[in-house]
Parts: sequence; structure tokens; C-alpha cells
Amino acid sequence: MDFVRSIPVLSNLLLVERNGMTFLEALPILQNGILAGLFVALVSAFLGVYVILKRIVFVSAAISQISSLGVACAFLVAVLLGHHAGEVKSQFLSAPGLTSVVFACLAALLLARQVSEKRITRESILGIGYVLPAGLTLVILDLLSAEAHAIEDILFGNSVFVSAEQLRVQAVTAVVVLLIHLLLYKEFIFISLDPETATACGMKTRLFNRILLLTIAFTIAVSIMSIGALPVFALMVIPASAALTLTQRLGFAFLLSVGFGVAAALVGFYLSFVFSLPTGPTMLATAGLFLIPGGARTLLQRWRLVGATAA
Repeated sequence: MDFVRSIPVLSNLLLVERNGMTFLEALPILQNGILAGLFVALVSAFLGVYVILKRIVFVSAAISQISSLGVACAFLVAVLLGHHAGEVKSQFLSAPGLTSVVFACLAALLLARQVSEKRITRESILGIGYVLPAGLTLVILDLLSAEAHAIEDILFGNSVFVSAEQLRVQAVTAVVVLLIHLLLYKEFIFISLDPETATACGMKTRLFNRILLLTIAFTIAVSIMSIGALPVFALMVIPASAALTLTQRLGFAFLLSVGFGVAAALVGFYLSFVFSLPTGPTMLATAGLFLIPGGARTLLQRWRLVGATAA
């Protein structure tokens, strides 16, 4: 504590007090949540670059909603069988975790087929895949009013208290997903940037597209159990969008996206403690700040283009 007090900036940050407890004193309680947020931000921001490049933002949104429906259905079945929400939400390898993964992966396989075939009804399927699960989830929340708080913690984000088991699952998920992408990096980039040429070259485009979407779906399903559906979707879309507006170099875009995502998770978590704000939405709002540089750069380029045209 004395060492922290000796460093002005560090002491101002770590010794800020809320509800009679400093952030430094609360770290042992919050550390699992912080680490889980970092793992989620790392993988989600990385995968988000593919989501933006392939223009499948609404695919990831639909998977997120379908995965959330899986969580809600698990609670519904558990309550109908006479269990309490607290008995089923603590373990990942239980009803909410497993149904979330199953729902998300099945949705990914279905949507991968639609994306690869580019049928005219693709947008309709995405719309149904987003709206219908969202509506059903709200209906289940209304039916399970006594368990609504427990379900909302998962669906809308409450990463303050993450179990040690869930943290381990999140870490393993991050390692496995990143390893798959390391091994298949060239294939994923090729099918994301130029799927027609990849198919013409004999590459199994549909197979790689399914694998890519399955890694996204599995990440979403596991991450929802840690920090909630809303912040997961935000961390998958906003950092990558911010990065791609700042650079055209793909490797640098991945690095920027991951950096933005991790920073948003850390700063958002800290601000949620300092100002007693909900953690997930605070992470989302913090991530939104990283869109400002890219937006300013885009506006500046347009003004220069208009000026050059007028001249």
C-alpha cells in the first residue's frame, strides 16, 4: 500500500474509494471478472475483424440472440423441473452453458450455409434469427419473473463476480480459438477477402466458412456466460470497426482491434467501479470512444476530397 501511495498517478487510480472500499482492496474480489473481461475482449476483438470484413455483423448479432435464448430456455426447463436459478447458473458445464453453446453452434451452421450460398432470403433469415429469439427471451423472462435478475445478469452483463471455473473455461476457449486461427490464418483471410477466387482455386470455402463461424459462435456462447450478451456483441463489432477505419493494413488492424478491445474492457471495468455503473454497458460505452479517431479521419478525408473537387 505504501508503494502504491508513493506513485502519484497510480495511487490516484488504485486508491479511489467507493462504498468504503478502494479499488486496490477490491481487486481480490474483482480479479476474476477483470481477467474474464480481458479474455473476452481479446478474442472477440480479434474475431471482430473477420466479422466486419465478411460483412456478417448481423450474423453475429443473430448468433448472440440465439445463444441468449439457449440460456433462457435452460433456466425455464430448470425451473419447470423444480430447481432454482442459483443452482444452475454457477457451473459452465450445466444447462445454461451447454444450451448456449448448442444453440449458438447450430445457428452458426445454419447461417454459414446461407452466407456461403448467398440466397436472396439471407436477410430475412437473419432478421428472423435476431428478432424471434429476442422476443422469446423476453417472454421467458416475463414467465420467470422470480428468476429474472439471475437471467438478466447473464444476458445483459454482470462480470463483477465470475467463478474460477468460468474463468478457466474462458481462458481455454481463448487459447483454442486463437490456436485454430493461427493454424488457418491464410485460409480465413482468403475466404474473407475474396471467397469467389478462393473457390476457383479449389479451396473448400464452405468448410472454412463453417469453421470460422463456429469459432465465432462458440466464443459468443462461452463469453455470454462471463460478461453478458450485450458487451460481447459490442466488443466483437466496435473495436474492429474502429481499427479498420484507421488502417488498411490487415495485420495492424488485428493488433489495433485487440488493443482497443482490451483497453475498453479494462477502462470500462474500472469506471464501472468508480461510478457504480453496470459493468457491461460501461465497457460498451468505453469501446464507443475508440470510434472517434476513425470517424474524425473519415470526415477529414471527405472534406479534403470535396475541397479538391471544388478546386
